[in-house]
Amino acid sequence: MKYVNWAFETCHKFLEKIMKNKKITIIAFFMLAMPAVAFADSGTPLMWASIFHLAFGNMLVGLLEGFLLAKIFRLPMNKTIWILVAANYFSAWVGGLFIRGAIVHHFQLDINNAWMFFWVMVLFTYFITLVFEFPFVCLAFRGTPKWLKNSVRGNILVQTVSYVLLFGWYWLASGTSLYTQTNVVKLSEIQLPENVQIYFISDSDGNVYMMNPGETTQHKIFELKSKDSHDRLFIRKSASDGNKWDLINTAKLIKAKEAFIADAVPSRQDNIEKEPDTWMNFGHASRLGSAQNSKWYFWSGFWPIEGLHGRQVETGKQASFAFETPFGSWIIRNVTLLPDDKVLFQLGDNQICVFDPDKKQIALVAKGRGPTAVIKTDEHKQPAQRNNNIKSSQ
Repeated sequence: MKYVNWAFETCHKFLEKIMKNKKITIIAFFMLAMPAVAFADSGTPLMWASIFHLAFGNMLVGLLEGFLLAKIFRLPMNKTIWILVAANYFSAWVGGLFIRGAIVHHFQLDINNAWMFFWVMVLFTYFITLVFEFPFVCLAFRGTPKWLKNSVRGNILVQTVSYVLLFGWYWLASGTSLYTQTNVVKLSEIQLPENVQIYFISDSDGNVYMMNPGETTQHKIFELKSKDSHDRLFIRKSASDGNKWDLINTAKLIKAKEAFIADAVPSRQDNIEKEPDTWMNFGHASRLGSAQNSKWYFWSGFWPIEGLHGRQVETGKQASFAFETPFGSWIIRNVTLLPDDKVLFQLGDNQICVFDPDKKQIALVAKGRGPTAVIKTDEHKQPAQRNNNIKSSQ
């Protein structure tokens, strides 16, 4: 612990010195500001920040660490700098890219645990950097008095300084407003319209399920067994009965007829085969029922950093959020504005969520994909009755 305290005290003194050096201050400002000016149509700031870091940033960080280590401990400047440059490329590519990537993909993240996981990974990557670069620091101290003690102290010092700078670099390039500007709550805390049903493809078995408002029970209505991550559901008027709606799947076309729908968002294309899959189903939100008259307008962007945006035309009130970090990112697709101004959408590959723009609350509805919502009639509310009618229509 004393080494950590010593490192932070030394860092504070060092930062005070470099702030007095105009050249170093300008370089540091340029490095930190650069991710914020990347254009969305050519990628995201985080993408460019990562590319720059892996290709060139490690050299700059190695120069800084080597300079700092040589100055404080009076080591040969050239030797120390090149050792630390090599150390940074090694830790970034092996530790950061491969090991961290394997850890991220191992965990099943959703909106309820991703924020805590983010901060755990911030600490983990700091400590793994200490471990990976320690042998290089020892090499820089080889043959000097008290080389082991000084290697520990020097390693903590330079890694702390560089990690603070890199954290600021990636923080500016990331999108964390899903957690900093909204509140993640339980589904029971968001009141959905009473007459709205949600249909989706389950992440567990690929079958079609339905959920009633105010319930957490998922009612299986069709055995689809979809394995396509971009598959989704949509609605269109029945070709055989103009008073009915067809529940359709983008992969296998017509799969089930639903006779008890009073209103739905119709498909965008007359030709079912041209209906966009989940990946391309972004842009302006569809409007269900009385949401046609809502003063809220919502749209989702193509990149994770663009997230979901909403604006209330009368008051000018806005609500938006996104999630894109080095430890995970989610795009937003299949957006539907429900009655009562709630927003249903798909977050990432397998999260169906609902958002309340007035309270800025977001909740996980189910693990699945391709959601669509309908307004049900007042009759035939029991799932068993609905299943029997669906089967008879096949």
